Amino acid sequence: MLSSTAVFMVGFLSALMAAASIGEKRTILTSGDKVQTVRYQLGQSTVLYFGMKPETVICGNKNYFHIDKIKEGITIQATSNLSTNLTVLSQGKRFLFYLTPASGGKPDSFIDVRWVPTAETKQVANSSGKQEVRELRGILRAGPLELKLLRGIVIAASKRSILEFEIKNSGKELKTSAIEILALKGKRALPHQVAVFEAEALKPGATTKGRLIVTDESLSGLSLLIKYQGNSANLQGIGY
Repeated sequence: MLSSTAVFMVGFLSALMAAASIGEKRTILTSGDKVQTVRYQLGQSTVLYFGMKPETVICGNKNYFHIDKIKEGITIQATSNLSTNLTVLSQGKRFLFYLTPASGGKPDSFIDVRWVPTAETKQVANSSGKQEVRELRGILRAGPLELKLLRGIVIAASKRSILEFEIKNSGKELKTSAIEILALKGKRALPHQVAVFEAEALKPGATTKGRLIVTDESLSGLSLLIKYQGNSANLQGIGY
């Protein structure tokens, strides 16, 4: 039931080493009958991406975990090195997790949670999914913000693509939730996408990394838009 996506390393070693500094990115295949372990690190957010809007989130020890719903998932940030259970309910499906400190190992920064029926779990878990990683170039400036594209990750088996980026704030302290980042096809924003950030706030001169997760669309021919407090910038083509 549990499977980490295989990493396609030939030709992309430097990109993967850079990505590993943020944390582990992996895929979970689940039918909801077993508890999945999620390893966190203090000061770092972990994203669980379901591809659907979470309806109910139940944390066993909610006083020590800050959990926010995003468009198609949740972000988790621990405030203490404690372990607890977590249940997410959505569209009649139940997802079970056990949150625990990474304890010197690599923490999870992004988990792509894929629902598969019980009868298909074993078959899908044994499939040879791969990630194609490509370094990207491109800089966008919107007001006090500078966005630098880092890399694109295509996960063919799950029909998802991830754009990794870095944002620097040269202005006053701000909340990353106020930043809007969108992938566009022509002038139309893609329907299934969500941007997530490593930090909840950016102090003056600070930098954080983030990801734009796109579902059911190729990265080829897309443009990138960043908007913040009336300022915006658009990058035509993202290197695919």
